[in-house]
Amino acid sequence: MYDITLQYSKDPQFLNAVIDTLDEGVVVQNAHGKIVGFNTKALTLLAVSAEELMGDSSSGEKWTAIDLDENIIPVENHPIVITLRTQQPQENVVMGVTTGDQQLKWFSVNTRMIEVGEEKLAVAAFTDITQLIVLNKSLHEQNKLQLQIQDELEKKIRQLKDFAGIITHDVRGPANNIKKLLQVYESKKDSESGEQAFQYLKQASNDLYNNLNELIKLLQWHLDQKSPLSTCDFDAITNSVLVQLDHLIQQKYAVIHRDFTVATFDYAKVYLHSILYNLISNALKYSREESPLEIRLESFMENGRVCLRVSDNGKGIDMDKFGATLFRFQRNTEVENDSKGIGLYLVQHQVNELGGTISVTSEPNKGTSFTIIF
Repeated sequence: MYDITLQYSKDPQFLNAVIDTLDEGVVVQNAHGKIVGFNTKALTLLAVSAEELMGDSSSGEKWTAIDLDENIIPVENHPIVITLRTQQPQENVVMGVTTGDQQLKWFSVNTRMIEVGEEKLAVAAFTDITQLIVLNKSLHEQNKLQLQIQDELEKKIRQLKDFAGIITHDVRGPANNIKKLLQVYESKKDSESGEQAFQYLKQASNDLYNNLNELIKLLQWHLDQKSPLSTCDFDAITNSVLVQLDHLIQQKYAVIHRDFTVATFDYAKVYLHSILYNLISNALKYSREESPLEIRLESFMENGRVCLRVSDNGKGIDMDKFGATLFRFQRNTEVENDSKGIGLYLVQHQVNELGGTISVTSEPNKGTSFTIIF
């Protein structure tokens, strides 16, 4: 390689001509940080005049630089300042600078020390990479947007599964009750039991209609992002659930105890109905034949939040064996009749979606207790 420092001592004009042909900006600073030299490209890239640049310092306020995260780079961390301080070169440092025409430009900067005679100088060579940075930022934003869209699609898919679960699991129960009540009414419509079946039928039909309306509201919320919350009455919703489960309650001779310290609160009605329906029906399914079934429903405040506890004295669950998979969809345990396990899966999903948590304690043959913090 030709030694141009030798040539510089003999013919400064030659070196200046060589530097001026470069497609990079070149700035030279002395040991005090003052700019003592530059090429024409530097003036073009920085959009300043020779008079403005000569004698200036890269540590001046007008040369405030930012990094790729758009944080201001402290003056002491400017590459040429580091080189002056440490005598070490800096390579491919990316920095954004507001140029003389008030445009933000991005540069890749390389610096190193040189000696000219007895004087030590720092040289900075910088390339305009603005288009590349803007393109990368654009691609990053597009990728971020695509990830957001993907997350939103996955959320919608989960919600569709949730709605499908509510329809197939929670709506199927009331629909089956209506079917059974119709059969009773048809066979005994002129008797007292037929009249009772007719009244239950009216109640079941009304509950099913209301549940579907709440489900439509919830679906509309997911589409329009409008709040699905409304005032929920624990007693009223429990009454609706117990009517739907009346046949199973009578079959199991179950006793339902209520202690709703918190009478009402704001929540998604269709979710609260689904939660109570699934937890009570779960307790009814897994009762012990040798012991009368008792189910206790409690609402209370804890640390400023509304809580619901549903407990029973049924078969219970071996938590060491099945605790980790209890809320999974299509789980498989030894003690369940509903092989898909959709009920508890729905409960956990609904509670979590609105910012709550659910926990369970249970022992085999001693019963189960579900606690929800809304």
